[in-house]
Amino acid sequence: MSLTMLRFALLFLAVLVLPVQAATVNDLYQTQVTLIGNDQQADQAAREQGLANVLVKISGNTDVLDNVAIKTAITNSGHYISQFGYSQVNGQRAIDLSFDKHQIKQLLIKSKASIWKDQRPNILVWMVDSDGQQRNILWDQSTNGLVSDTKQAADSRGLPLTFPVGDMTDATAVNASDLWGDFIDPIASASAHYNADGLLLVKAQQQPDGNVSLNWQFYPQQPSKIATTETQPISGTTLGTLAQTSTKMINQVTDYLAKKYAVVLGGAAGGNINIEVDNIHSTENFFALEKMLNGLTTVHSANAMRIKGNSVIFQLNLQGSEQAFHQEISHDDQIRQTQSGVAFAADPAVSTPVTATSTAATTPSSVPAVSVLTVTPQNIYYWNS
Repeated sequence: MSLTMLRFALLFLAVLVLPVQAATVNDLYQTQVTLIGNDQQADQAAREQGLANVLVKISGNTDVLDNVAIKTAITNSGHYISQFGYSQVNGQRAIDLSFDKHQIKQLLIKSKASIWKDQRPNILVWMVDSDGQQRNILWDQSTNGLVSDTKQAADSRGLPLTFPVGDMTDATAVNASDLWGDFIDPIASASAHYNADGLLLVKAQQQPDGNVSLNWQFYPQQPSKIATTETQPISGTTLGTLAQTSTKMINQVTDYLAKKYAVVLGGAAGGNINIEVDNIHSTENFFALEKMLNGLTTVHSANAMRIKGNSVIFQLNLQGSEQAFHQEISHDDQIRQTQSGVAFAADPAVSTPVTATSTAATTPSSVPAVSVLTVTPQNIYYWNS
């Protein structure tokens, strides 16, 4: 069976059971900006702010706005807008902007700024609020402003957040005392069915002056691994209004994740490289691997070239350097680098006549040409199925 036919067969079997990896952020290139005024100047200012908003989301870095090339581009925001319209937000006129994905990406590459792909870790937020007399868990539909402000702050940074829905399963699995006391076992157990990639535990203390203090811990791993990992959570404390504290907290969490996952594509691209991935035992493994590779920011395309037993060789066309590729893939828990690769037998190609010469006689012979796929040791990986 040819590789193409094999892929179609695998796809037919696996299309309905592909595992979900991270969360796809669909609105990274869209933003909404309230108009301060009704004149052309206000409209232009909103468009520039919209481009700034999108560049922060795509790069994962607020410092991108200090880049000289980026500053120049923002003053010419119209070059990057693909669609716009007007709407009303809380009684105020606003402009809805969509930006051209290709143009934005090229701008960031030319500016040697970072790019964070749209597949991003989904963070589960457990939040408990105390007014000094009682403590309450804040669920997804809570009317507490801290929930809406936290969601808005995360949306402005392109960070996927999930708040527990607060159904019977949630309510019986964990209580406010568990959250306030940092009891990891019940928290991890209650989080299991949300398939999150990280967990943010927030304790809010209402202040007499109307402000709030937040004490938070961010666990950058799946909840099921929190109790067994030796990695310490990232923690912080903020004090201020609901909007100030939630924004500062989300910025710190997002900055940590962007530093880990965003990559810089400026400079020479790495061209084509071959990688070998072992421990591919199922159709689900194969297509999860292919999807992961094609979703990398540094990879323009990933094509399977050989399948032998439980090992696959992919040819990658890189749009970043090979070093940037290794940096990006090293942060994916689904795959790890190894050097115990499988030796792939070279496939004979069409026989090509080759003339052999000797002092005694000249005899034409047919020697099979061989298609060789070279995989360097640093490009051999093991799939963590």
